[in-house]
Amino acid sequence: MATVFYDKAAVSVNLGGVGETLLASDFSINYSTSASPLYSIGSKGPLGQFPSSARVGDISFNFITSITGKNNGFVGNFVNYLASGIKHSVGSQASGVTISGAGVKGVGFLNSYSFNVASNSVSSSSASFTFFGHDDQLPVSGRLADSSESPSKNAARLATGIAHGRYSVLPSLQTTLVGPADAASVFGADYSISFNHNPVYKVGQEFPVTSLYTTAQESINVTENVFQSGLAFNEDASDYTINLSGLATPGAAAAGNTKAMEVRMVSGKQVSTSMSAGLDDIVRSQKTLTASY
Repeated sequence: MATVFYDKAAVSVNLGGVGETLLASDFSINYSTSASPLYSIGSKGPLGQFPSSARVGDISFNFITSITGKNNGFVGNFVNYLASGIKHSVGSQASGVTISGAGVKGVGFLNSYSFNVASNSVSSSSASFTFFGHDDQLPVSGRLADSSESPSKNAARLATGIAHGRYSVLPSLQTTLVGPADAASVFGADYSISFNHNPVYKVGQEFPVTSLYTTAQESINVTENVFQSGLAFNEDASDYTINLSGLATPGAAAAGNTKAMEVRMVSGKQVSTSMSAGLDDIVRSQKTLTASY
Protein backbone atom coordinates (compact mmCIF):
# COMPACT_ATOMS: atom_id res chain seq x y z
CA MET A 1 0.00 0.00 0.00
CA ALA A 2 1.32 3.43 -0.96
CA THR A 3 1.28 6.22 1.59
CA VAL A 4 1.55 9.65 0.00
CA PHE A 5 0.61 12.70 2.04
CA TYR A 6 -0.77 15.91 0.55
CA ASP A 7 2.52 17.77 0.90
CA LYS A 8 4.16 15.16 -1.36
CA ALA A 9 1.46 15.27 -4.04
CA ALA A 10 2.18 18.55 -5.81
CA VAL A 11 0.40 19.13 -9.13
CA SER A 12 2.75 20.14 -11.95
CA VAL A 13 1.85 21.34 -15.45
CA ASN A 14 4.53 21.29 -18.14
CA LEU A 15 4.66 22.14 -21.84
CA GLY A 16 7.86 21.88 -23.86
CA GLY A 17 10.10 22.03 -20.81
CA VAL A 18 8.33 25.08 -19.38
CA GLY A 19 5.85 24.70 -16.57
CA GLU A 20 4.80 25.42 -13.02
CA THR A 21 4.08 23.59 -9.79
CA LEU A 22 0.67 24.82 -8.72
CA LEU A 23 -0.50 25.40 -5.17
CA ALA A 24 -3.34 22.90 -5.45
CA SER A 25 -5.73 22.12 -2.62
CA ASP A 26 -6.90 18.84 -4.16
CA PHE A 27 -6.82 16.83 -7.37
CA SER A 28 -8.44 13.67 -8.72
CA ILE A 29 -7.72 11.36 -11.67
CA ASN A 30 -10.17 9.06 -13.45
CA TYR A 31 -9.30 6.42 -16.05
CA SER A 32 -11.97 4.49 -17.94
CA THR A 33 -13.14 2.77 -21.10
CA SER A 34 -16.43 1.50 -22.54
CA ALA A 35 -17.33 -2.05 -23.50
CA SER A 36 -20.53 -3.22 -25.19
CA PRO A 37 -21.94 -6.77 -25.31
CA LEU A 38 -22.36 -8.39 -28.75
CA TYR A 39 -25.41 -10.60 -29.36
CA SER A 40 -26.22 -13.02 -32.17
CA ILE A 41 -29.55 -14.55 -33.21
CA GLY A 42 -29.73 -18.16 -32.07
CA SER A 43 -27.31 -17.70 -29.22
CA LYS A 44 -28.45 -17.10 -25.67
CA GLY A 45 -26.40 -14.45 -23.97
CA PRO A 46 -23.66 -12.24 -25.42
CA LEU A 47 -20.74 -13.53 -27.43
CA GLY A 48 -18.54 -11.29 -25.32
CA GLN A 49 -17.91 -7.67 -24.42
CA PHE A 50 -15.96 -5.64 -26.92
CA PRO A 51 -14.42 -2.15 -26.62
CA SER A 52 -16.69 0.59 -27.97
CA SER A 53 -14.37 3.49 -27.27
CA ALA A 54 -10.73 4.19 -26.59
CA ARG A 55 -9.31 4.39 -23.10
CA VAL A 56 -9.40 7.95 -21.80
CA GLY A 57 -8.53 9.70 -18.57
CA ASP A 58 -9.27 13.02 -16.96
CA ILE A 59 -7.87 15.05 -14.11
CA SER A 60 -9.40 17.92 -12.18
CA PHE A 61 -7.98 20.03 -9.38
CA ASN A 62 -8.53 23.24 -7.43
CA PHE A 63 -5.67 25.61 -6.76
CA ILE A 64 -4.89 29.04 -5.36
CA THR A 65 -4.97 31.70 -8.06
CA SER A 66 -1.30 32.62 -8.28
CA ILE A 67 -0.13 35.60 -10.34
CA THR A 68 3.65 35.47 -9.99
CA GLY A 69 4.40 33.04 -12.79
CA LYS A 70 5.95 34.36 -16.01
CA ASN A 71 5.51 32.22 -19.09
CA ASN A 72 6.88 33.68 -22.33
CA GLY A 73 6.44 37.14 -20.82
CA PHE A 74 2.86 36.42 -19.72
CA VAL A 75 2.16 37.25 -16.07
CA GLY A 76 0.08 34.73 -14.17
CA ASN A 77 -0.19 31.02 -13.47
CA PHE A 78 0.48 28.43 -16.15
CA VAL A 79 -3.15 27.29 -16.54
CA ASN A 80 -4.29 30.85 -17.24
CA TYR A 81 -1.46 31.12 -19.77
CA LEU A 82 -2.67 27.96 -21.51
CA ALA A 83 -6.30 29.09 -21.59
CA SER A 84 -5.45 32.50 -23.02
CA GLY A 85 -3.24 30.97 -25.69
CA ILE A 86 -5.67 28.25 -26.75
CA LYS A 87 -8.80 30.38 -27.12
CA HIS A 88 -7.09 32.82 -29.51
CA SER A 89 -5.28 30.08 -31.44
CA VAL A 90 -5.78 30.23 -35.22
CA GLY A 91 -4.37 26.73 -35.76
CA SER A 92 -6.64 23.81 -34.98
CA GLN A 93 -3.97 21.26 -34.04
CA ALA A 94 -3.62 21.15 -30.27
CA SER A 95 -0.54 20.28 -28.23
CA GLY A 96 -1.07 18.38 -25.01
CA VAL A 97 0.55 19.35 -21.74
CA THR A 98 2.02 16.98 -19.18
CA ILE A 99 0.06 16.91 -15.92
CA SER A 100 1.56 15.04 -12.98
CA GLY A 101 0.78 14.55 -9.34
CA ALA A 102 1.71 11.93 -6.72
CA GLY A 103 3.71 9.95 -9.28
CA VAL A 104 0.82 9.64 -11.78
CA LYS A 105 0.93 11.59 -15.03
CA GLY A 106 -0.50 11.95 -18.51
CA VAL A 107 -0.53 14.26 -21.53
CA GLY A 108 -3.81 16.16 -21.36
CA PHE A 109 -5.84 18.83 -23.11
CA LEU A 110 -7.45 21.68 -21.17
CA ASN A 111 -11.20 21.10 -20.85
CA SER A 112 -12.21 23.89 -18.52
CA TYR A 113 -10.73 26.62 -16.36
CA SER A 114 -12.42 28.95 -13.88
CA PHE A 115 -11.69 31.30 -11.01
CA ASN A 116 -13.49 33.72 -8.72
CA VAL A 117 -12.65 37.09 -7.25
CA ALA A 118 -14.63 38.66 -4.40
CA SER A 119 -14.27 41.51 -1.94
CA ASN A 120 -11.49 40.95 0.62
CA SER A 121 -11.10 37.30 -0.36
CA VAL A 122 -8.36 35.07 -1.71
CA SER A 123 -9.12 33.99 -5.25
CA SER A 124 -9.36 30.27 -6.02
CA SER A 125 -9.22 28.51 -9.39
CA SER A 126 -10.11 25.14 -10.82
CA ALA A 127 -9.07 23.29 -13.96
CA SER A 128 -9.78 20.00 -15.71
CA PHE A 129 -7.89 18.17 -18.45
CA THR A 130 -8.74 15.16 -20.64
CA PHE A 131 -6.13 12.50 -21.50
CA PHE A 132 -6.55 10.78 -24.87
CA GLY A 133 -3.15 9.11 -25.14
CA HIS A 134 -1.07 9.18 -28.31
CA ASP A 135 0.05 6.39 -30.69
CA ASP A 136 1.02 3.64 -28.21
CA GLN A 137 1.31 5.98 -25.21
CA LEU A 138 -1.27 5.34 -22.50
CA PRO A 139 -3.48 8.27 -21.45
CA VAL A 140 -2.52 7.83 -17.78
CA SER A 141 0.58 6.09 -16.43
CA GLY A 142 2.70 5.84 -13.30
CA ARG A 143 2.22 4.64 -9.75
CA LEU A 144 1.57 6.42 -6.48
CA ALA A 145 4.77 7.96 -5.20
CA ASP A 146 6.08 11.15 -3.64
CA SER A 147 6.37 14.08 -6.06
CA SER A 148 9.82 15.49 -6.70
CA GLU A 149 8.39 19.00 -6.54
CA SER A 150 6.91 20.35 -3.35
CA PRO A 151 4.48 23.26 -2.93
CA SER A 152 6.64 24.44 -0.02
CA LYS A 153 9.21 25.60 -2.58
CA ASN A 154 6.70 28.25 -3.62
CA ALA A 155 5.98 29.40 -0.07
CA ALA A 156 8.19 32.48 -0.45
CA ARG A 157 5.93 33.68 -3.27
CA LEU A 158 2.72 33.55 -1.25
CA ALA A 159 2.87 37.12 0.02
CA THR A 160 2.86 38.64 -3.47
CA GLY A 161 1.72 35.72 -5.58
CA ILE A 162 -1.93 35.23 -4.59
CA ALA A 163 -4.76 37.11 -6.26
CA HIS A 164 -6.82 38.92 -3.63
CA GLY A 165 -10.07 40.85 -3.86
CA ARG A 166 -8.63 43.64 -1.71
CA TYR A 167 -6.21 44.61 -4.49
CA SER A 168 -7.98 43.52 -7.69
CA VAL A 169 -10.18 46.12 -9.38
CA LEU A 170 -12.71 45.33 -12.12
CA PRO A 171 -13.67 48.69 -13.66
CA SER A 172 -14.37 47.34 -17.15
CA LEU A 173 -17.15 45.09 -15.81
CA GLN A 174 -19.21 47.95 -14.38
CA THR A 175 -22.60 48.85 -15.80
CA THR A 176 -22.83 52.60 -16.41
CA LEU A 177 -26.25 54.23 -16.47
CA VAL A 178 -26.87 56.73 -19.27
CA GLY A 179 -29.37 58.82 -17.34
CA PRO A 180 -28.13 59.20 -13.77
CA ALA A 181 -24.42 59.97 -13.63
CA ASP A 182 -23.58 56.83 -11.70
CA ALA A 183 -21.69 53.59 -12.22
CA ALA A 184 -22.10 50.22 -10.59
CA SER A 185 -20.07 48.93 -7.68
CA VAL A 186 -18.71 45.49 -8.50
CA PHE A 187 -18.69 43.08 -5.54
CA GLY A 188 -17.36 40.00 -7.29
CA ALA A 189 -16.93 38.10 -10.52
CA ASP A 190 -16.83 34.44 -11.51
CA TYR A 191 -14.96 33.56 -14.69
CA SER A 192 -15.09 30.29 -16.62
CA ILE A 193 -14.07 28.97 -20.03
CA SER A 194 -14.55 25.57 -21.62
CA PHE A 195 -12.86 24.04 -24.66
CA ASN A 196 -13.85 21.40 -27.19
CA HIS A 197 -11.18 19.07 -28.58
CA ASN A 198 -11.62 16.51 -31.32
CA PRO A 199 -9.26 13.49 -31.22
CA VAL A 200 -8.63 11.92 -34.64
CA TYR A 201 -8.31 8.12 -34.73
CA LYS A 202 -7.18 5.83 -37.54
CA VAL A 203 -8.09 2.19 -38.17
CA GLY A 204 -5.91 -0.26 -36.27
CA GLN A 205 -4.86 2.25 -33.62
CA GLU A 206 -6.57 2.83 -30.29
CA PHE A 207 -5.17 6.22 -29.44
CA PRO A 208 -5.44 9.33 -31.67
CA VAL A 209 -2.79 10.43 -34.12
CA THR A 210 -3.63 14.06 -33.38
CA SER A 211 -6.14 16.20 -31.52
CA LEU A 212 -7.82 19.29 -32.93
CA TYR A 213 -8.98 22.31 -30.95
CA THR A 214 -12.40 23.31 -32.28
CA THR A 215 -14.33 25.85 -30.19
CA ALA A 216 -14.36 27.60 -26.81
CA GLN A 217 -17.10 29.19 -24.69
CA GLU A 218 -16.29 31.91 -22.16
CA SER A 219 -18.46 33.39 -19.41
CA ILE A 220 -18.20 36.02 -16.66
CA ASN A 221 -20.84 36.39 -13.95
CA VAL A 222 -20.64 39.82 -12.33
CA THR A 223 -22.27 40.87 -9.05
CA GLU A 224 -23.03 44.60 -8.74
CA ASN A 225 -25.61 47.03 -7.37
CA VAL A 226 -27.14 48.27 -10.64
CA PHE A 227 -30.00 46.54 -12.43
CA GLN A 228 -30.42 47.35 -16.11
CA SER A 229 -33.10 45.31 -17.84
CA GLY A 230 -32.78 46.75 -21.35
CA LEU A 231 -30.67 43.97 -22.88
CA ALA A 232 -29.64 44.83 -26.43
CA PHE A 233 -30.89 42.35 -29.03
CA ASN A 234 -28.22 42.95 -31.64
CA GLU A 235 -24.74 41.86 -32.65
CA ASP A 236 -22.88 44.66 -30.86
CA ALA A 237 -20.22 43.36 -28.48
CA SER A 238 -17.51 44.78 -26.24
CA ASP A 239 -14.16 43.67 -24.88
CA TYR A 240 -13.79 43.13 -21.13
CA THR A 241 -10.68 42.78 -19.01
CA ILE A 242 -10.17 41.25 -15.56
CA ASN A 243 -6.96 42.28 -13.77
CA LEU A 244 -6.10 40.17 -10.74
CA SER A 245 -3.60 41.67 -8.32
CA GLY A 246 -2.05 40.63 -5.04
CA LEU A 247 -0.37 42.23 -2.06
CA ALA A 248 2.66 44.32 -3.08
CA THR A 249 5.40 43.95 -0.48
CA PRO A 250 8.70 45.90 -0.50
CA GLY A 251 10.45 43.01 -2.26
CA ALA A 252 7.77 42.58 -4.90
CA ALA A 253 9.12 45.15 -7.33
CA ALA A 254 12.56 43.57 -7.37
CA ALA A 255 11.02 40.18 -8.02
CA GLY A 256 8.84 41.54 -10.82
CA ASN A 257 5.61 40.60 -9.05
CA THR A 258 3.80 43.94 -9.13
CA LYS A 259 1.98 43.38 -12.42
CA ALA A 260 -1.52 41.99 -12.51
CA MET A 261 -2.63 38.82 -14.23
CA GLU A 262 -4.83 39.84 -17.14
CA VAL A 263 -7.79 37.88 -18.49
CA ARG A 264 -9.36 39.41 -21.58
CA MET A 265 -12.76 38.57 -23.03
CA VAL A 266 -13.04 39.55 -26.70
CA SER A 267 -16.41 40.54 -28.21
CA GLY A 268 -18.41 39.62 -25.12
CA LYS A 269 -22.15 40.19 -24.88
CA GLN A 270 -24.46 40.52 -21.92
CA VAL A 271 -27.00 37.70 -22.15
CA SER A 272 -28.85 37.81 -18.83
CA THR A 273 -29.42 39.82 -15.67
CA SER A 274 -31.08 39.05 -12.34
CA MET A 275 -31.55 40.60 -8.91
CA SER A 276 -31.75 39.31 -5.35
CA ALA A 277 -32.51 40.94 -2.01
CA GLY A 278 -31.82 39.62 1.46
CA LEU A 279 -31.86 40.69 5.10
CA ASP A 280 -29.11 42.99 6.33
CA ASP A 281 -27.63 43.59 2.89
CA ILE A 282 -28.03 45.93 -0.06
CA VAL A 283 -29.87 44.77 -3.15
CA ARG A 284 -27.47 43.12 -5.56
CA SER A 285 -27.81 42.17 -9.20
CA GLN A 286 -26.04 39.65 -11.35
CA LYS A 287 -25.28 39.87 -15.04
CA THR A 288 -23.74 37.30 -17.34
CA LEU A 289 -21.31 38.12 -20.14
CA THR A 290 -20.43 35.48 -22.72
CA ALA A 291 -18.06 35.14 -25.67
CA SER A 292 -17.34 32.43 -28.22
CA TYR A 293 -14.14 31.53 -30.03
